[in-house]
Amino acid sequence: MTGGKACSMTTTRRDAGSAGAASPRVTGTIPAGMGAADRTVWWRRFLHAAGNVPSLLAGMVLFLLMVMTFLDVLLRSTVNNPIESATELTRLALAIIVFSSLPAVSYKGEHIVVDLLEGYMGLRLRRILDLLINVVSGIALLWPAARVWQLAERTREYGDVTEYLNIPQFYIAWFIAVMTFATALAFIARGIVLFVDPDAIGPYRSPDNPAYSPPED
Repeated sequence: MTGGKACSMTTTRRDAGSAGAASPRVTGTIPAGMGAADRTVWWRRFLHAAGNVPSLLAGMVLFLLMVMTFLDVLLRSTVNNPIESATELTRLALAIIVFSSLPAVSYKGEHIVVDLLEGYMGLRLRRILDLLINVVSGIALLWPAARVWQLAERTREYGDVTEYLNIPQFYIAWFIAVMTFATALAFIARGIVLFVDPDAIGPYRSPDNPAYSPPED
């Protein structure tokens, strides 16, 4: 019995290895002759990579902010000469971190979700509800994005700059407007993708999906 089990396990590993060797390599473009299952895998990997781009920017800025804070405290404690523009740079860094994270958080659905009624709904109804909520949220964010862009243009006309480094303030306002617009598109894209392919972003939150594990209390 033990030998039979070992033999079957070995056979399974060989089959998995041969299957992995036969599958086409996923690159930036869809390889010719790719089957429907492989296209689905490529599509999901592309969506995952695209959703990580803003998070990489937020991570890099957060690391620079950490280094600057460390140097500021070190210089303040040792030579009594802190970085004068540390407060200003901290404000700019926080704006970049927050607004560059919004598109990824919104697209991946990592924000707080209150699902009081979803347990009483069918799978199709939940998908329609997700589509409506995400699309409406995306459309609602278009107005703040346009409004912030108008304020950025007004700031550019007035020539407002930061206090210490004299950085034009409309640059960060432009960034906030663009990221808010990207968040709106991320909401709309999430609603459409969840309706077409619920598992493209991650395991769809449904009690009927064995891959989905609800958060513990």
